[in-house]
Amino acid sequence: MRNLLYKASLVLVAKNKEFKALYDYFLKRPQNPLKSKQALIAISVKLIRVMFTLAKKRENYDSKKVLGEHRMKQINQLAA
Repeated sequence: MRNLLYKASLVLVAKNKEFKALYDYFLKRPQNPLKSKQALIAISVKLIRVMFTLAKKRENYDSKKVLGEHRMKQINQLAA
């Protein structure tokens, strides 16, 4: 199961702009930047949380809800 999630996170980082932005943020954040494999594991954990929430609430995927306001501010500050 872990290997499957890891491979899914590789695809997410390559194809999904929200997860790519989160991955880049994890690598470049000023406090405690992660190494590439650590960042992919963090993306895997985020994927689990997103999938669980979608199943629990019976909602469709909404790209605007994935990162949230706080994380979007952090990503935008890092990009500026």
